[in-house]
This record gives sequence, C-alpha cells and structure tokens, in this order.
Amino acid sequence: MAIPPVSGETRNALANVREAMLEKRSITLNGTGAINQVRELQKELARKKTILNLVRYFYGPNASTNIPVLSPGLATPATAAEGATGIAVDKQAAMGVQAITPRAFVSILPVSAEALTLGSVNLESELPAIFAEAFADGFAKQVICGDGTGLNFRGLFTGITETVNCAATGTPKVADLVKLALTMRDYTDDAIIVMHPTIYAGIIADSTAGVAELYKEELIRSKSVEGVSVLLTGYAPSSVSPGATAAVAGRMRDYAFGLASEITIEPIRTVGDTNTYFQAIVFGNGNKILDKNFYGLRTV
Repeated sequence: MAIPPVSGETRNALANVREAMLEKRSITLNGTGAINQVRELQKELARKKTILNLVRYFYGPNASTNIPVLSPGLATPATAAEGATGIAVDKQAAMGVQAITPRAFVSILPVSAEALTLGSVNLESELPAIFAEAFADGFAKQVICGDGTGLNFRGLFTGITETVNCAATGTPKVADLVKLALTMRDYTDDAIIVMHPTIYAGIIADSTAGVAELYKEELIRSKSVEGVSVLLTGYAPSSVSPGATAAVAGRMRDYAFGLASEITIEPIRTVGDTNTYFQAIVFGNGNKILDKNFYGLRTV
C-alpha cells in the first residue's frame, strides 16, 4: 500500500524524529505546530479504521488538560405566544456537556542496529504509517467497546440508556434490525449501526419469508437497512444472552474523541540487545456526547 503524502511541516518534524532516533535521544512533538501534528495523526487514524473517520475530534494542548466538548444537543423548539413568560429551560442544550482528559496510549517499535546504521529503511516516510496502524487499531477498539473504567474510553456499547427490544429470545431477527434502523431514521439521516459479524450472520440466516427476504438482500448488497449503514467489527460484543446489547445505532458525530497535541517518541536501549525500541506515546480519550443519541438493540 502506498504511503500517504504528508505536509512539509510534518515532514520536517519527522526528519527531526529520525535524527533523534539515530542520536539515541528522545523527541516530543508539541509546542508550535502541535495541533497540526496531531491532526496529521487523526487523518492517518481515519484512513486505517472506518469508525475513526466517523467520530468527532477535539484537541487539547497537552495530556494534563481537560478538553471541553462543545456540542449542544438542542431539544425540538416549540411555539411561544407574544410576551410569554415561564418558558422551560432546555437543560440538555448546555455547551461543554463533557470534558475529556487524555490518557496515554503506548506503541513500541523495535528497530535493529542494521536498520539504524546502514540506512536500509527510510524511517522518515515509514514512521507515520507504522505508528498510525498500531494506534488506529487500539483506538478503534476503545471507541467501540471501551468500558469507561480505569483509563479506558467510554465506548459505544457502554452506558446505553435508550433501547429497542427484540421481539423474541435468541439472535435478533431481520424485523428487529429494521425496527432499530427506523428508530434512528426518525432521529437523524446520517445514523450508523455497529454490530459483530457473528450477529450479522445470524440475522442473515433469519428464515422468515416475505419482506424479510428483501431486507436481507439490501443488507448483503449494500450493508444497510432502511438507508442506515451497518458497520461490522469484531470489537463489538457478540453475546445474544438475555439483556445483552446486540447492536448500537447512533450518529457517530455525537461521539467525542479527544486528542492531546503531545506525541512523544523515545528510544530505549537494553543491555545485551542490539535492537533499539522506539516507544511512541499518544494521549487520547473518548466518550459519547449525549447518551440519549444512541440506541441499543436489546435481546430479551
């Protein structure tokens, strides 16, 4: 796969990284141009994992700063008579309903002495793709199934308050998925459904005749139902036991991904080991902006 182009500023920064690697010293990409650096990382992450291209990004200057999430969730406006008083306040419309504190995520790349000294690898061009691949995988997992405890993200499947219940026990049927999709279409036109491939396979195996066959054809051809896209990922839970959340639907722009502008790469040497281990640290965290904007398909 071809390495995507990077900006001149980013290329200069990465050249400094390469020099630091050769000199066995550490480097921190922050300060002037830091936000540009982290936005380059965001672009790389989005290229690697579809879910990371759908969420909304917010940036902070460093790892110790709470990143405000400025995204109002306005209630539907209602009419008011001339000179009306005592109008109820829309409590969910407050700005900054979430504050995200970035947490450290670490990726370690071993580089042989030959690669460093003989110049057999163009580290300047390879570093963005190498580290983006690792961080994209970790962040995608956190966005989808982070349990919100400790230092983990609060993922899509955690803290579900709005549910659509399946009609029967066991694996959801086509009709259950359609009900979830129509519920979201009533709320927004750009919703997406996230589910595990195993659950998707069970829905496709639904033997219900009639209209269900038409929906199954739509699912197979376009991975969508009633115009709502379906995203399959192995990071989603696959349980269909009673009370489990088999799928989550929502507008992914209502999920906040906070990234700090600090990106550090540090070489680590070990006695008796000819490799140099380059430890990259990216600070990030994620949370749903409003839980009520996400619906879970609940098994019974």
